[in-house]
Amino acid sequence: MNLKIFYTLGFCFFLGGCGSMKISDFNNTTPKFVPQDYFAGKLTAYGLVKNRSGEIIRTFKGDLVGSWDENGVGTLDERFVYNDGEKQTRVWTLKPTLDGKYIGTAGDIVGEATMLVNGNTVMMDYTMEIPYNGSTINIDVKDWLHLQEDGVIINHSKMKKFGITVGELVITIIKDFPKN
Repeated sequence: MNLKIFYTLGFCFFLGGCGSMKISDFNNTTPKFVPQDYFAGKLTAYGLVKNRSGEIIRTFKGDLVGSWDENGVGTLDERFVYNDGEKQTRVWTLKPTLDGKYIGTAGDIVGEATMLVNGNTVMMDYTMEIPYNGSTINIDVKDWLHLQEDGVIINHSKMKKFGITVGELVITIIKDFPKN
């Protein structure tokens, strides 16, 4: 292979690898994602889990209930049932910060999650403790939630260990609006 072509391809690969999504990419997108509005009341989630090869290894359904107190602190109670019968519960506490971000905590979250909001998108970055071979391991998770029209969220998440993608989640979340 010509050395010039090799370097050109390598440079393009390097530039492409640096082009990851940023929360600022969603300036002025609509509908505006307001966590206090969207994560209030009942929601239903449908999702799938992919392994590092991209194969779908599990599916699940989730019932979520969100609420906010007078101090602006939110609670999101998530209850999932997987296609193999496993049940999982996670209760998030979401605290707003002075700079417009949120800090999230939950029982299986190591430390605190950072939640950023911009336009129609929320990005959460955290480390989660998950069961693995009779023990637990910590994986880094980056969730991207994109609010669509009619109260639908498209959520995609990358799960990494030592910087290497070990799995992905794809979730659709539907706001259960009161019926008249």
